[in-house]
Amino acid sequence: MKNSVPSFDSHNETLKDRETRRSIWRKAAIALMASTLLLGSYSTQKAVTAAPLQVSQQQSWNAVLKVARLVQTRQDSALVVQLGILNKPQTSYANAVYQVFARRNDRWVQIFTSTGARLITNASGQTTLLPEVISFNDLRQQLGNDVDLSKVDLRVTAQLRYDIRGSVRDRSVFFEQTQSYQTIAQTTSTQLISSSSTQSAIAVNQGSFSLAISQKKATLSKVIARVSVRSRASQGFSAEQFVGDFSYKINKKAKFMKGLKAGDRVIVRLFDPANQFIGYSEFELLSENATVTLVLPDRPSATRIVRTVYGMDVNQDGSIDSNTQVYDYFTQVSQVTSQTYRNARVTFFNSVQNLNLNGFTLAGLPTPRSNCSYPTSFESGAFLLVNRSIDVFQSSLNSVFVAAPGQVVQTINISSTNLSVYEVSQLLTTYQTVNTTQTIDSDDDKKGRKRHCNQGIGNGSEGCDPGNSRPHGGSNDEDGRKPGKNKR
Repeated sequence: MKNSVPSFDSHNETLKDRETRRSIWRKAAIALMASTLLLGSYSTQKAVTAAPLQVSQQQSWNAVLKVARLVQTRQDSALVVQLGILNKPQTSYANAVYQVFARRNDRWVQIFTSTGARLITNASGQTTLLPEVISFNDLRQQLGNDVDLSKVDLRVTAQLRYDIRGSVRDRSVFFEQTQSYQTIAQTTSTQLISSSSTQSAIAVNQGSFSLAISQKKATLSKVIARVSVRSRASQGFSAEQFVGDFSYKINKKAKFMKGLKAGDRVIVRLFDPANQFIGYSEFELLSENATVTLVLPDRPSATRIVRTVYGMDVNQDGSIDSNTQVYDYFTQVSQVTSQTYRNARVTFFNSVQNLNLNGFTLAGLPTPRSNCSYPTSFESGAFLLVNRSIDVFQSSLNSVFVAAPGQVVQTINISSTNLSVYEVSQLLTTYQTVNTTQTIDSDDDKKGRKRHCNQGIGNGSEGCDPGNSRPHGGSNDEDGRKPGKNKR
């Protein structure tokens, strides 16, 4: 299959020309759909990955790019790509061009470019483009017939070029999806997006949040954020569920939505590029969309301290809304060696009187204070965390929580240009085979957390090392039990 570079100089074409081109591409899509093609044998890879719901919020455009494998007569026959535009400005001309890349020898190789451009209506608002159906046989020919497509990572992109009448010309926005072949959803229909699904995709869901990883001085090239969630239940919390390993460039953010609710707790374990465990945070989801920033020091592997600061961001502009509650606190990980981090423990500080706060001060965030501010449930009740030392990796957790990044699941790269948006419910489904099944922690199941531990940094009653603290009652465990593994 010969790929030609699409031309965007189409402003002078007639309406008849445009309708003719649309008709040609509709016929081509139908022809591709009718073919039944045999792919190479299915192969289960050691590492799996999931794709984000990529939404760009630049230049007044919002859109979602959906990708699926078309199944016919029990075989995958084609790759289906469809772009749902959730909101757009009024344009005098706009089009979309699709490309597909395959990862070969750690490089992205182009294996498809749509010939011609897919026209987009000039009216502002919402619209859904016709599906693009790409024969797997054509993709395989580009890669070489000896390549097993089922073992290849694919990146699908859509570039939109547009003009705004009387003001802006030749602008562009860009969308992408990156997945391993085996995790691309299957479909029996080429219509991937409905009007109801596009509306729900941009709905402001209770419990949604954006997460940024930041440093005042960027000493790290990237950080891996291992994200998991514990859903609030009537009597406690459900078992910890793995959401994904996300590779962040410093000072970038991603949005997480759907499948979350207020009161759920999100857990983030942080790793540096060398897979060293460098930090831990936990935060409670709010009744409205929240923006969360984890601030790392210049030398995170030396101190393993993380500042967590978050609050409501109802208008989703990436900043904590004024005149709203801001939660701002520090955690520190200990008992990490060069050989292992499985015995790591984390302390949530009530105050950090002896910590130099200058390294955690960032523009756009409140000035850090020595006295920490937590949600109420972190300070009291059966599931409080303040002044407690807890195990970071419980013995009951699945190996995916303890394994080095990239060992069990592939890391998901956060976009450095657009805002990557992830559907948590979709990711939980993708990783359901690696998530562990556990019982719900109830209000009566609260043994083993250590109180009053400030590790020499804060001004609490002891300033002790995690795991060696003593509550005021004199026992080595808060409820009189013998020391042992702490259960979350």
